[in-house]
Amino acid sequence: MSMLKKSLTTMAVAGALLSGVFATPAVAADPNTCPQGKVCGWSGKNRTGTRTVLSLAPGCYPFDTARSVSNQTSYRIEFWHITPGTGCGVGTKLVTLKPHTYSDDTHGTVTGIAVYGG
Repeated sequence: MSMLKKSLTTMAVAGALLSGVFATPAVAADPNTCPQGKVCGWSGKNRTGTRTVLSLAPGCYPFDTARSVSNQTSYRIEFWHITPGTGCGVGTKLVTLKPHTYSDDTHGTVTGIAVYGG
């Protein structure tokens, strides 16, 4: 095979790879994991049930009911069972997670979170 033909063949294969011709189908996201940079909560213990995924900045937020949680952000996050009608930090603090950690059982129902800048 001539050098020109080899170069053209190599370029064609590279172009096909870059354009996705040979790409495999995307794998569905695992519902028991939390994407990088997000905060997640699951309705059941051990990261089971319905998953909620949020992007957050420092502050206080209501949170969908959760029994297990994951912090895949660079922030420290407190998960609370807040007293209805009150703000952040009022109620029962259930768990505090450092960045890139999770809790499979919050020992209560999370209804609010406090996100602290890091």
